[in-house]
Amino acid sequence: MFTRLILWLLPLLLVLPAASAAETAGGKLFIESTLDNATPWVGQEVKLTYTLFFSGTAPQIEDKSQPEHSGIWVRELAPENYINSAPVSKNGELFRKAVIKQLRLVPLQSGKLPVTGYRLRCLVPQQGEASLDSRNDTETIVTAPTAIIQARALPKPAPADFSGAVGHFTLSVSPENSTVHAGEPLSLSVGISGKGNLDTLPPLKVLLPEGIRQEVSVASPDTASAKGSTSSVNTKMLLIASKEGTFRFVPLKLTVFDPETGRYETIASNAIVIKVIAGRTAMMPPQSPLPGVMPPPADPDPLGAVIRPIIMSMGLAVLVLIFGLHLRYIKRYKRTGVQQKTSEAAEPIRPTAAPAPATQTSTGGKSPQSLRNELYGAVKKTGIMNPAGLTTKELGKLLKEKGVKAQTISALTELLSGIDHALYSPGQISPEKLETMNRDASRIIADLTRS
Repeated sequence: MFTRLILWLLPLLLVLPAASAAETAGGKLFIESTLDNATPWVGQEVKLTYTLFFSGTAPQIEDKSQPEHSGIWVRELAPENYINSAPVSKNGELFRKAVIKQLRLVPLQSGKLPVTGYRLRCLVPQQGEASLDSRNDTETIVTAPTAIIQARALPKPAPADFSGAVGHFTLSVSPENSTVHAGEPLSLSVGISGKGNLDTLPPLKVLLPEGIRQEVSVASPDTASAKGSTSSVNTKMLLIASKEGTFRFVPLKLTVFDPETGRYETIASNAIVIKVIAGRTAMMPPQSPLPGVMPPPADPDPLGAVIRPIIMSMGLAVLVLIFGLHLRYIKRYKRTGVQQKTSEAAEPIRPTAAPAPATQTSTGGKSPQSLRNELYGAVKKTGIMNPAGLTTKELGKLLKEKGVKAQTISALTELLSGIDHALYSPGQISPEKLETMNRDASRIIADLTRS
């Protein structure tokens, strides 16, 4: 679908001199590439803006080719339904400009990283007037200039607990209620927000006091502001308190790199206290029988007295079966890390940066690089060539067409994201996390082989 640039300030164009309109009819077209920060730190998010300049009638536009960006994580900001334009003077000539594409970029390695190859197909009306019929329009291909990022390496050594997040963030933990009854669910909201990229951040973990257990945890997708300058991730946790008392939660801590100060900093959430009181059934006093009320008469039907306990036993067995299936579903929900689907915004393009050489760990497990190669090998056996060059959305669509289960696709994309984080974040991956990755990879490869 083509996008027709919307010309605001139309009365201003109508009062321009006829000679000026004739000079711009036919039109000049060019693109500018603008970075809001050309020298970021590795892991620091920057924004790339492509602006189209044109004279005369607004053209119809369509992406001819997407930008190439080796060593850079990329996600496109959701475009507006209508693209507005504004008048501007360039080198003494009158143009109109319109922002046609904005990208969130995160360098994954240090050095000179170019973003190049973006081309735009423009259809300009021959008669100088906009028309729904584009068969006679003049086609022009416009190429954007190369944008170059000079990424700076993070200071060494990085702290052992460095999360990989680069930016200025705040943590918050807030319960739905500060007082609950024993055995009743409690909703706890854990959030991180601020200026920076949170897409590759590992899940936040809350240390629970003894006597409180976690049932489920669902994380919302990273939400970026309209300008792409701030992000936030919120996780909803469902907790159950098994006993009465006052429970103090240890503040949540996270080590990040602040590009504004150039230092590693540890941020902490607020401290919270939950008071658990007796359950509602325990608070109800026993009720004595009302005076004058006679006990129910004995059942005159002896056969019914025999059948009734059998029916009750069968009903109890059904309830136990349902409860067992529910527990199995919850365990599978935890193991696979079910998350809510992201918004209809464009999927991130998987970076093609060269990772560190694969090495075997002291635990005997396979390295993240080896796991990724084996996963790609399993995907290729399903008939999908070059999975490393596909975005998450493209890979999921092709796997679905091959008959792979949605749960396997979700687990595969989540594991690939975790492997990318382990490969490109400073510091060593913990043996426990690597062991979990090995188990998940074995299960996913087995599922792909059966598909």
